[in-house]
Amino acid sequence: MKNLHKSMLGLAVLVAILFQFSCNPDEGPRIRPFDLTVMIGFPDDYSATEAAGAKVTIKELASGSVQEQTASADGRVDFTQLVPGAYELSANLQLTAEQAEEIVGISVPLNLNYLDNNLMLTAEVAEQGPLEIQLSGSASGGLIIKQLYYSGSKTPEGSNYFFDQFYEIYNNSDEAIALDGLLISNVYGPSGLINPNTAPSPFADDQDNVYISTAWRFPGSGEENILQPYTGVLIAQQGINHQEENANPSSPVNLSNADFELFVTGSTRDIDAPNVPNMVMVYHPFNATFSLVPVFGPGTILWKTEDFGALEQVSIPDTSPEFPRVVKVPKNLVIDAVEALRSETDGAFKRIPVSLDAGFSFVSNTYTGESIIRKSVVLDGHKVYQDSNNSSEDFILLDQPELP
Repeated sequence: MKNLHKSMLGLAVLVAILFQFSCNPDEGPRIRPFDLTVMIGFPDDYSATEAAGAKVTIKELASGSVQEQTASADGRVDFTQLVPGAYELSANLQLTAEQAEEIVGISVPLNLNYLDNNLMLTAEVAEQGPLEIQLSGSASGGLIIKQLYYSGSKTPEGSNYFFDQFYEIYNNSDEAIALDGLLISNVYGPSGLINPNTAPSPFADDQDNVYISTAWRFPGSGEENILQPYTGVLIAQQGINHQEENANPSSPVNLSNADFELFVTGSTRDIDAPNVPNMVMVYHPFNATFSLVPVFGPGTILWKTEDFGALEQVSIPDTSPEFPRVVKVPKNLVIDAVEALRSETDGAFKRIPVSLDAGFSFVSNTYTGESIIRKSVVLDGHKVYQDSNNSSEDFILLDQPELP
């Protein structure tokens, strides 16, 4: 019934859009502009209601035209001279630890977000009254996913090479943090319109959970792997020098000095580099050979749980009972999340809840040797990376990866 309701609503909006145009052949088509009021609210469990100061952006998808406004004291934003069509509506509000303490009761900075990347608007919709939206968000943690190199590279012969992928985790705070027991995972779902029949993740509507297809854990019992302030660790798919002749001389990276690698236990084809410690393979049912992530763009989360086995394993719709399941991770277990999709036009394929990552990043193409990395500033002599829980704003593209 939910999908039928969405289909009927979409049809009704389409009909309304068609009626926005004049049918007088002497006058030609005429668009009737309209204004739209948006009311921005906090989550239900916050003591405050109106999200004053939120930055709100509306983008017409057809033309790319953008309007940006700041919510007034009553959480109101007014957009003018809109035309019927599809829009992307986003909002962001960053709370300091002091502000969060006052309205939430926890003294940590919070990033609050909202995103609707396919909002159909007409004059009739706007005339029904203000559009009410509600922010959601998560705490700003000290650990972040700083850099992702997933695109892979081309060999001198023009073949595709994907064994040189890596993650970089960074301590963005002024306190040492133990990595022991933390997990890093791929989020299930396609990265975009890979072929005409590709459909978004069937779990995308669940904004309270993340559905993962892998889980790798940092080794250690609690105090063995300490990440000092403003330093990072590199996790390689294979911890070797990928620029050697028997690998890919055209690869942009030598990962023989990686801190950890993702060796697939039981694989007869994966390489277990003897000088690079292995991450613990907790869950890896979809590929028994290698630990590669999607070269079109991975969804990635850094998270922690005290009992992985207690998490629900969910069947993927329209698959056989024997097909591997995904693991349902409540979003409150997530420390950091990064969404990377195939291209700028693939926003409908977002897999990560908006409260964890309101946007997405991308590279120019597969096997380009490009990586994505967070924007940074130098504060008191330390490099600090931007983390607004919006990968569209936080990340930039590098022509080749930056090794620590």
